[in-house]
Amino acid sequence: MVTSPTPAHPVSGAPVRGLGAVVVAQLLLRVGSAAGGLVVGSYFAALRARGVPVTSLLVGLLAGLGFVTELVVAPLAGAGSDRYGRRVFVVVAPVVAAAGVVLLPGASLLAAVPPLGLVALVVGVSRLVEGSGSAMAVPATLGLLADGTEGDRRRRGRLMSFYELSSSGGIALGAAAGPVLWAAAGLWAFPAIAAVYLGAAALVAVFVRGGTAARRAGGRPVVLAARRWRVVFTERRLARFLPAWIAANAILGTWVTSQISFVLAGDRRVAGQRFVGAFYHHEPRLSVLLGGYVLVFAACTVAWAFLVGRLSTRPVLAAAVAGVVLASAALIGLNHGGPLLVLGPLVVAGMFLEAGFAPAALTYLADTSADFAADRGLVMGVYSVVLGLGYLAGNVLGGVFAQWAAFDGLAIQTIILAAVGLASVAALPADGRPGSSSVT
Repeated sequence: MVTSPTPAHPVSGAPVRGLGAVVVAQLLLRVGSAAGGLVVGSYFAALRARGVPVTSLLVGLLAGLGFVTELVVAPLAGAGSDRYGRRVFVVVAPVVAAAGVVLLPGASLLAAVPPLGLVALVVGVSRLVEGSGSAMAVPATLGLLADGTEGDRRRRGRLMSFYELSSSGGIALGAAAGPVLWAAAGLWAFPAIAAVYLGAAALVAVFVRGGTAARRAGGRPVVLAARRWRVVFTERRLARFLPAWIAANAILGTWVTSQISFVLAGDRRVAGQRFVGAFYHHEPRLSVLLGGYVLVFAACTVAWAFLVGRLSTRPVLAAAVAGVVLASAALIGLNHGGPLLVLGPLVVAGMFLEAGFAPAALTYLADTSADFAADRGLVMGVYSVVLGLGYLAGNVLGGVFAQWAAFDGLAIQTIILAAVGLASVAALPADGRPGSSSVT
């Protein structure tokens, strides 16, 4: 139920120092995760060439195991970080992920041409372990950043922006490094990726201080994790924002996964849509295009790092959603032969506005978590849940809309999702910061 105003209850504990190392560790985690994903693909291709009957369906199912563990493990790890300390989770998580990675080539070490069942078992266990490690890191990392920036919204906005930049940049670097690493090292690529994970753990262990287990000082009673999780998700300020955040991640799930390359580089052609199939047999050009997109988006995120903490959150979120609509409409125009000199700048302007969403959303989440100081890690675990739900929804919806209208379908779907996000943002408090009521 909704109750009268309840002040945030501080939680005792040492101040957090070394937050820059936390951000760099996040970069290394994403590099390892992305590189590992592509190396696994190359590994499966090599197994198939040796006679193991690997199929695309099996690859997809095994890859999805890591995704499923993130949805399950992240909330539990967030609750655990509230009780046992965040720093220990940020150190242990990469070690767990590294253990999962070194398991991956196990089937090939046991047999020159391993049976498919052995491959599935070893890779499945490996993906579960690595995914668990990655999932453990996210809520504890965000909890550390929120703890260490309490009372300083400008610094919080900056660090949350750099966190998002390290995530997207790490994925881009890992995706570029994975195929090269496999070509150069073969099965030794897996220990190399494990070393990247261990480097992330070492950074936090050496440079980060604070974030140890803290005593609960008043506030909400200690209850079962499942009940606390339900309380967090039904909290009014967070519940109003969840549709916007899930919609934003669904948009990302539409445009930065396999669907866009399937539409642009597939053999399908659609009359009147010049982007569909434009990169068929020209995948390197598509890589250059997507790489350029990542660089521009990263530059926009850096710019927002110095703006988010100075501005009220709701206008930033609303502008970001409007940017999605602007960029999508301009892309539809370009897809139908519109003038590049007119529509191109509109796409870039929309991208700049879009880049403000994730830093502002993370700042809003960190601000909201102040009223759940004893359960901050649990609250920050919401990030992993909405990321997973959004990417899942974006991939499913993207397939439906792309089948219906190819590239135009993806852009139309994006505009619909943006409308959902705008309605959600409009329901937030006027300044986009935590309000005065709480849910018990």
